[in-house]
Amino acid sequence: MVTLDGTAGGVDAAPGYRITAPGLVGTVTARLPRRPGSGDRGPEQATEALDLAFERAGLVEIMNFDLDVREVPPPPSAPRTRTVTGEDAFVLETPDLGPEVGQVVVALDEAGAVTWTFPETGEQEVEPPATRGAGGMKRFVIRQATPAPPAEGGDRGLFGAIGRKLLKVLVYPVMDAVLGPVTEHFANRWETRRRPYLVRSFRPDSFRAAASSGLSDGEWTGLHRRRALLFVHGTFSSSHAAFHQLPDATMNELHQRYEGRVFAFDHFTLSHSPQENAAELAARIPHGVELEVDVVSHSRGGLVTRVLAGELADAVVPGLRVERAVFVAAPNHGTALADADHMISFIDRSTTLLNLAPPGPADIVASVLEAIVTVVKVIGHAALNGLPGLASMAPGGGFIDSINAGIRPKAGYYSIAADYRPEKSGPFWAMVRDTAKDAVVDRIFERDANDLVVPTLGVSQGSRDPVFPIARERSYTFPGATGVHHSNYFEKRETSERLLEWLRPD
Repeated sequence: MVTLDGTAGGVDAAPGYRITAPGLVGTVTARLPRRPGSGDRGPEQATEALDLAFERAGLVEIMNFDLDVREVPPPPSAPRTRTVTGEDAFVLETPDLGPEVGQVVVALDEAGAVTWTFPETGEQEVEPPATRGAGGMKRFVIRQATPAPPAEGGDRGLFGAIGRKLLKVLVYPVMDAVLGPVTEHFANRWETRRRPYLVRSFRPDSFRAAASSGLSDGEWTGLHRRRALLFVHGTFSSSHAAFHQLPDATMNELHQRYEGRVFAFDHFTLSHSPQENAAELAARIPHGVELEVDVVSHSRGGLVTRVLAGELADAVVPGLRVERAVFVAAPNHGTALADADHMISFIDRSTTLLNLAPPGPADIVASVLEAIVTVVKVIGHAALNGLPGLASMAPGGGFIDSINAGIRPKAGYYSIAADYRPEKSGPFWAMVRDTAKDAVVDRIFERDANDLVVPTLGVSQGSRDPVFPIARERSYTFPGATGVHHSNYFEKRETSERLLEWLRPD
């Protein structure tokens, strides 16, 4: 254990590791990495799913640092360290292990909020990392996030009281033994191997499990010119991960209504655009089969659905007609988190949501987190190159502009959104608070209501788009008091009620 005294002088936290933190006093304890599955959560509040995702993605913990600190005024002569977004920060220097080894630091505060930091970048900078200085060291500028404010009567407050943070130094091979080098093509190779395209059956007895095979010839024939129900998942996810929270009763009722004609589309969300997703679906529809479908989509899956509905003339899927589409948390007018300036925050926020409120069993959550870790690797070595699936959600980007100035589809559109409002004692406070430590403001969305990932009004509203706004009787918004965020829509009773109200193959 070593002591931070609030000055500009750094301390050797472990052999080869140095922390410089003007304005922080307290202790730093170096710890050996915790054994996955040991059940010892310690101060870090990391879930089994996060451990499992690291293991699957080839990330190995080599050192942990437990900070138990409080904030004090730094000496007047001490230079302040800040991230590129202007937030207070401190510096962790680690040994440079050579060009064959990638490094990243994950910080977990005592509330469970997760932030990723790359060498020589601020929290939200997305340029490829570089090594600074002599001595073979890598330098991480880590946001000096404060702990969440306490519940009524609690004894912890904002900095000035004691706060805990755990830093996990992670390494991975730059040359993956199976997928090759971590370059701009890495996400595509990962999705090809781990998340292949698949049009699969989605039955009540199988929709919560991954599928190893697609629709049979007989199942395709059964869909021909008979109204079917299609599920389209969102970013980082898969069909069984995105919709497994739906109650059995809801899935049973939908299957009865559609006489078993219910299927799902597993597709790339990182390395392919929505147009490419639609083209891949078209390539899998057998010759002579004509589909009439209603669609339930989540998140980015809504953008794929809009392409399938024919809003882009050059991306129409032959033999497929969308009759009704329900957009659940779809970024129909983009999300600021997909902007290049906020992409690291997108990764932080998505990881934190899955860590603090895992929507299901560890294996399912880990499969989603593994996709996020894949993006972390790509950003660390190729910036945002090779991630057009994420870039498609950027407001004002090429895809959002084109889809919102497109063709009015014949399909009927419905929407479900949420206005999530974190409380000061809630688990997501530290993730969304403004730089001002007592403000209840989500700085990324500039005060716009949101579900922590997608703007609330962006799901159903829009002034330039010929198909929006969606009529009031065809839209539903969860109010802030309900605690609905981007990852838990399908466990809510109101979501099932709206699906059963709107989806009838008449």
